[in-house]
Amino acid sequence: MTYEQLTIVDESPVGYYGMKWLDFMEEHQPKQFLKMEKNKTLHAVARSVDKSACEYKKLLDRQYEQLHPRPYEWEDETEHRSWKFARNFYTDHDVMVEQVLILRTKP
Repeated sequence: MTYEQLTIVDESPVGYYGMKWLDFMEEHQPKQFLKMEKNKTLHAVARSVDKSACEYKKLLDRQYEQLHPRPYEWEDETEHRSWKFARNFYTDHDVMVEQVLILRTKP
């Protein structure tokens, strides 16, 4: 076996935001998508996007909780569910716009 035949394959999962980025790239940047797939950098970048997006989401969640304190779940379950829905709605939107739905070519 020669060095050229030996390839290291990273089979770690891409994650939710990485999959969304792959969908975005395939739909809106098909030439770049195919080029990255050919160069075998597509999934590495997708994992990188997922990691940075998850870290950003955690930061936004903490900031949201500081601005809008979490209601106690045992007092009013409906209010707690509404609070979680609103937090996820706002933070997921910002993560998608600022981290996922952009053109990236390097991890």
